[in-house]
Amino acid sequence: AMYRCKKLLPLKYRKMFANSLMLPIFDYLDIIYSKAGKSKLNELDASYKKIANIALDVPTTESSITVYKEMKWLPLHLRRQVHLSTYMFRIIKNLSPSNCMNKFKYVSGGSRNSNKCNLYIPKSKTLKKFNYLGAKCWNTLPQDLRELEEVKTFSNAYKNRLLASIADNSNYRESNCFSEFYKLPIDPGP
Repeated sequence: AMYRCKKLLPLKYRKMFANSLMLPIFDYLDIIYSKAGKSKLNELDASYKKIANIALDVPTTESSITVYKEMKWLPLHLRRQVHLSTYMFRIIKNLSPSNCMNKFKYVSGGSRNSNKCNLYIPKSKTLKKFNYLGAKCWNTLPQDLRELEEVKTFSNAYKNRLLASIADNSNYRESNCFSEFYKLPIDPGP
C-alpha cells in the first residue's frame, strides 16, 4: 500500500505513515526476536530498509546509514539495543517487578568494573539468556547515561547519541549478532 501511494503522498506524510504504522511492528517483542538466527534478522533488516526507502522515495542502492539518518531511525540491531537498555534501566532503577532485579548482581570486590556499577555477566552456553544479554548490554552503557533518573530522558539521550555516533563513524558496520552490542565512543570532554 505504501509503495503504490508514494507518488500521491508528500514526503512528510510518507514518513509519518512509516513511523506510526510500520515501526510498531518492528518494535513488537524485538527483545525476544533478537535471538533469532542471523538470516531471519537479515530478512527483517531488508524489510526495514525497504520501508525507509519507499517513504523517502530513494533508490534501493542508497546507503542504509544515509536513509536511516534521514528518517531519524536507528538500524534495527541498535533499536533492539536501545529497547533492551531501556528495559535494563527500568530494572536497575527499581521501576519493574522485583523478581526482574533478582536475575542480576553487581560486580563487587577488587574488580575494575566494581566502581562503575557494572553487572556480573553470567556464563551462558547459548549466549541467548536474558540475564546474560541484559548484563552485557548494561555494561556497554556510558556512565553518564546510567546516572540519568527518567526513563524517557534515558531512552531519548541514548538514541540520539547512537544516531550521532553512527552518522559520524565511517568505520561503522551493521551487525545482526544478537550477543554483540555497539559501544558508544568515550567523549573526550571539554
